Amino acid sequence: MNTHQLKEEILDFINHADERFIRLVYSMVESEKSETGFFNITNDEMMERAKKSLKSVDKGLARDIHEFNKDIAAWKKNRAIK
Repeated sequence: MNTHQLKEEILDFINHADERFIRLVYSMVESEKSETGFFNITNDEMMERAKKSLKSVDKGLARDIHEFNKDIAAWKKNRAIK
């Protein structure tokens, strides 16, 4: 079974699981995040992400920061978030 199939099967199981199991999985994820530095990436990974971002900008796939901020403000207003 490949990784994609495993993820799909796990998600399906989680979608039908009881609260006890969800809390168990959540605690495992939280533990893993704190032990492995879940959000840490290497310099090479950061450079690769930056290069991909620049390619997106070159292709016109990025949005202006002012446009983005307007979208966020509208989203917050629609959800009554301050």
